Amino acid sequence: MAPLHEAAAVFARRGLESLCRRRSNNNCHLRSISRVIVANNNHVAKLSASLVQTIAPMTSRPITSSQTHCYSSSPISLDHNQSESKSNDDRTIITNKGGDKSIFAKMWDRYSFQGQQKRIIMGERLFRSAQYRANDPIWYTEARIPYEFRPRHAMITMHVWFLHKRLLIDTVDPHLALLVQEELFDILWNDTRARIRAEGVNELTVNKHLKDVQQLTFLHLTHYDHAFQEFANDDAKRFEELAGIIWIHVLNRDEEAYNDQLRRLAAYVEYQYVNLMHGVPDDYFWEGRIPWGDLPIFSDMKDNDGKALDAVTSVEGLETLPAPWIKTLTDAGYPYYWNTETNITSWKKPTL
Repeated sequence: MAPLHEAAAVFARRGLESLCRRRSNNNCHLRSISRVIVANNNHVAKLSASLVQTIAPMTSRPITSSQTHCYSSSPISLDHNQSESKSNDDRTIITNKGGDKSIFAKMWDRYSFQGQQKRIIMGERLFRSAQYRANDPIWYTEARIPYEFRPRHAMITMHVWFLHKRLLIDTVDPHLALLVQEELFDILWNDTRARIRAEGVNELTVNKHLKDVQQLTFLHLTHYDHAFQEFANDDAKRFEELAGIIWIHVLNRDEEAYNDQLRRLAAYVEYQYVNLMHGVPDDYFWEGRIPWGDLPIFSDMKDNDGKALDAVTSVEGLETLPAPWIKTLTDAGYPYYWNTETNITSWKKPTL
């Protein structure tokens, strides 16, 4: 039998080779969109100050615990490198801060049962928070975003991009952040596949439609990257670029879109970028609790002629559910209803 230290060396070498192969194969699409230029502290201060006047209505109220959503029905198992604490009725993820992880710690994070469970729960929490925000009925009523597949997917993609950017600059546990980022996109694609099936397409064409949606998604993400990278020091040009991105991807090139609508949505993207990158505390983020803040005020929007718009009372296909019920889909695309407080699920729509 080979000495123990030789066996350990062989195991480490094989594990490293496997890790490199998997990272090379699985992360190529993420690396292509993950080139980030983080503005220096002076620019961050300038950006934050320039947004105060534009987005004051959205930040006029302090963040409360009711605005930080964390959805998970599974307990979190912590390993020996973590401590355990309680926050409300959820277990929190406290990572080991500081220092680079050894190759064995990285392999443990990626391949161990506890490591996989931890990142799956974290990815699920982050995605459900983004999904909950993107599905707020205000977007499709007062904000007048079309309640169709592509605009709704673009709203989810937008909020996933915010989380993606925050994970890229994470300093608490960069390796775990990378794994959570992979998990976040895997959950996004699984959810997208379910929504494609819910549209009633032929099952044989689901993967083809998914590939098309992925291409649009990556284009959407890289447009945001370009706006914040290319025009990092030009607030006016960046704002104009964001309005164009929203018109293309969220409003689907609607020629009748309102300039007032585009300005408010672009201001929201500016605000949320600063919020996620520099405003959300690490403790909140690693619990999966994202304080998104207030939505923009759309009730007083005006058309391109300066006339006040009529209130939107109903939208075809949009369901209004009593809190805390939300609508979600099975992998087969069938809808069901979930009470996020009691974890009760039902096939029948809850009544108001």
